[in-house]
Amino acid sequence: MRLSTSSFSTRKPGKIHIALVLALCVLLCISVELVTTRYFVRVSRTEKRREAEYRAALAMRSAKGDNKLGVLLLGNSILLRGVDFPELQRDLGPDVQVTRTVFENTSFLDWFYGLRQFFRAGSRPDVVVLVLSPWQLVSDATDGDYAVQMLVDRRDLLRFAKETGADRNAISVMALAKASFFFGTRAEIRTWILNTILPDLPELTRYFRFDVSAKDDPHFTEIAAKRLNRLRELCAQYGATFVLVVPPAREDTGLKAIVDAAAAQGVPALVPMRVLPGSDYADLIHLNAHGAATFTPVLADSLRQTLATLPPETPVRTSAPAPQGKTIESGARRGAPAQRADAAAGRQVLSAGFLK
Repeated sequence: MRLSTSSFSTRKPGKIHIALVLALCVLLCISVELVTTRYFVRVSRTEKRREAEYRAALAMRSAKGDNKLGVLLLGNSILLRGVDFPELQRDLGPDVQVTRTVFENTSFLDWFYGLRQFFRAGSRPDVVVLVLSPWQLVSDATDGDYAVQMLVDRRDLLRFAKETGADRNAISVMALAKASFFFGTRAEIRTWILNTILPDLPELTRYFRFDVSAKDDPHFTEIAAKRLNRLRELCAQYGATFVLVVPPAREDTGLKAIVDAAAAQGVPALVPMRVLPGSDYADLIHLNAHGAATFTPVLADSLRQTLATLPPETPVRTSAPAPQGKTIESGARRGAPAQRADAAAGRQVLSAGFLK
């Protein structure tokens, strides 16, 4: 007698079932991508600020025809929290048109490739002012997938990967981060969710210990000189003058090496204030409101003096004309409206301690 333990027979899934599952997966991915691209900037004030600043940077054109200077001010969270930007604009006066773009968590590599992308998109400032600490100038750290999505041009992806020491797996992740807005910004979305659920979390994590001081590297000055030269040559190629600003710190570390390197490369390096007391800091590296109020007018005065010494005309050595109204499309936003082209970058991190 045949015994039966089941009233149904086992069937292997047919091709139609596999195709249906794959189609559903593709539909889900497309839906997530479209929702993220469309709505993240609407719910995140930080992302909205980044995108507005990024668009303003792309739209910059030389102001010398109006007997003014167009200044593109770049930096990370140290600039965002340490400089009262409206006050800086007022102090510099009407003859200087300042456009600020902040990408939190960024260092040299992020900004070098970010500037390449800005210039290729048609941005033509007269002066580029970059605010970085000595450690951030010589560090190989980057803002990861978010920097790839927002700052690295597709044509520079392999070059960027080589400079960061990425292996084949990391290169694949970078390519996906460039192609997908959701994948490239997933860490920002996660941070936004955590900050929404736990708004007091940054107050806790601000006490985490970390070290961002300049190391006693015998090649520190050499590395800084090479990087400053790269930035100077890149800006000069598009008719802009490069200026480095070193923000104040708790300890006077690495400043001499940076100043020596800048002098060797002919780069204006401004050190408006070397050290501020601990009472002027909100955490280990970011100034509080009082510190920003102290630093801003000194920075404005230093910038005014430097801008006054610049030559009236800077020859443009690039053969490529500045495209009018051109924007760079990220892989995730191909075909989106112009105002959605490559949102401004940066990251509202969980803690000041995570900001480089």
